[in-house]
Amino acid sequence: MAFPPELLAIFGRTNGHLLTEQTAHDAVDGLAGIARDIIGAAEDAGVSLIDTDGTRMSVGATDPRVLEADDQQYELGQGPCISAWQSGEPVYIADTHTDDRFPQWTTRVTPLGIRSCLSVPLLHTPAGLGAMKVYSDTVDAFTGEDRRLLTNLARSAATLLGHIQASDTPQRISEDVKASLAERDTIGIARGILMERFDLDRQAAMNHLIDLATDTHTTIGHVAAMISERSPGASEAP
Repeated sequence: MAFPPELLAIFGRTNGHLLTEQTAHDAVDGLAGIARDIIGAAEDAGVSLIDTDGTRMSVGATDPRVLEADDQQYELGQGPCISAWQSGEPVYIADTHTDDRFPQWTTRVTPLGIRSCLSVPLLHTPAGLGAMKVYSDTVDAFTGEDRRLLTNLARSAATLLGHIQASDTPQRISEDVKASLAERDTIGIARGILMERFDLDRQAAMNHLIDLATDTHTTIGHVAAMISERSPGASEAP
């Protein structure tokens, strides 16, 4: 298989190694940028790596709203990327306002301005490694040719991803990555508690977590753990 030079540049330095936190982050961020550049109608793009049990291991995106849309999929347990990963087939949403396959997800991403979405699986042997997706603010933005291009890109990327993971554990990822993602989940829970309790938006809640960590000379993860577990020791008042 001939690989696009952009992919070889992303993966060349990681060849022969397990995906660590940094290489996974670099790889998916780089892939997201390539997907956006290749698909002309795409305003934004993202890539998610998914474990065999459906746990998201890493995510890269060209814009924060892509991360938000991805977070919503895993919070709700539904969406085009999860479906593409599970089925091994591309999923196209021509209009988030009218598509009824993922009603909770489309309701939540409509305010982000996303009107159409194309998600394709990252397939390596029988096992899916994750999904790659592009978003547009325009209804029915993506063509059959876009689907072919994105599918081919995902196929090449998945092959290279498979090569840089251990042959006996094709879905393995470092414990550091899992710990990092667990902490991010804890921060998300704490942020949600602050949003609900004090009627804050997402950014205001995150700013408050940062302020608390600064005031108490500790980490955001530690403050988030205390809030999510409702443990004493940190003032939550804004």
